[in-house]
Amino acid sequence: MMKQTPATDLFNQTIFDLLPNDAKKILEIGTGSGAMANAYKNANPAVNYVGVEIDSEYQALSQRYCNTVYLENFESPTDALLHEADDADFIIFSDVLEHMYNPWQVLRTLSARIPEHCRILASIPNIQHWSIQMRLLSGDFEYADSGLLDRTHVRFFTRKTMISLFTQNGFLINQLVPRIFNFPNQDAHLSVIRKNAELLNINIEEAVIDAASFQLVIDAKKQA
Repeated sequence: MMKQTPATDLFNQTIFDLLPNDAKKILEIGTGSGAMANAYKNANPAVNYVGVEIDSEYQALSQRYCNTVYLENFESPTDALLHEADDADFIIFSDVLEHMYNPWQVLRTLSARIPEHCRILASIPNIQHWSIQMRLLSGDFEYADSGLLDRTHVRFFTRKTMISLFTQNGFLINQLVPRIFNFPNQDAHLSVIRKNAELLNINIEEAVIDAASFQLVIDAKKQA
């Protein structure tokens, strides 16, 4: 099996900021080093923080902070693991869904059993980012050890297909937050995309924001 993306002590601040400080139970799929669990436990020690890891090394790291960490693939979960979703307040996928072969089925399964109040918080890399658009112009689509073309990614999404991933599989989107970072030469590349959008009669502002977004964070709830 291909080695997973290296674990770091960094966590997705945008997802963290969406979490209230009084959640009773959080289920995080793909805990890595346990950085998110550690940060949230510091804010809310009473939370039941359940993790899932596909890598035994990362499971060991996450166990330092989580109440429980399952060593499983969430695409084929045991009944015990799936039962953890039944009373969760939040389920987190922080750059995880793109590593799954069938994230559509994963969300369908969750939408059928999570409680009404449960929210899904997911960060997904954006393949529409300007850096990928520019590389495609020269036919460059080389995989790497990390980033948008991480070699362990098996699915790729734009903002529009991220929305359909959720809305066609049992969820409503509360909000969608772009994560934009200031990369070198970014403004110049976005200027080119702005001009191309104008020439192609595409919504200019939408094209630019979609190209600027490195990741998007989705906050979703199950459809009634």
